[in-house]
Amino acid sequence: MEHRAVDITAFDQAQIGIDRERFLGMVVRVLNSTLEDTVGSRETSGFINLVGLAISEEIEAEYLRAAGTSRLDLKATIGALIDLKRRLGGDFYVIEETAERIVLGNRRCPFGDLAKESPSMCMVTSHVFGHMVAESQGYGRVTLADTIARGAHGCRIVIDLDPDALDDGGQAYFGKADA
Repeated sequence: MEHRAVDITAFDQAQIGIDRERFLGMVVRVLNSTLEDTVGSRETSGFINLVGLAISEEIEAEYLRAAGTSRLDLKATIGALIDLKRRLGGDFYVIEETAERIVLGNRRCPFGDLAKESPSMCMVTSHVFGHMVAESQGYGRVTLADTIARGAHGCRIVIDLDPDALDDGGQAYFGKADA
């Protein structure tokens, strides 16, 4: 290949599909695949758990600050979950809301195609939702029943509020002892 001088101003108008969101997506995808290749899927899942929980604590603090309270009630928690995902580009909505269970749907993945390439991104959603629900209600078990990342047309996320509810294989989260 011949080397020649290039006018770097030509890049200003070039069709290069890289922006901040795509760059961050590439970083997450490569980190995830590098972890899986290096330490395996199980250890990568544990790492994602730690990251998700740390992120959820920061997010929860933002919503508590905005609400001016030390604990969100159930309605405010659901509102915060839906608002968060809206801010990230998702389209979450309530399918069912009872004292025992919340079921949320989603028509648009906030992670876009990144979720299909790195389905572990769904676990970040599970951790954020589970942590916030457990902190407000004392307990929450999140089951990712359907996800766009696994090929469904939309997501269906079941959050059980009763520890004695039938276990559909979800991830349990426990709030502080005084919850």
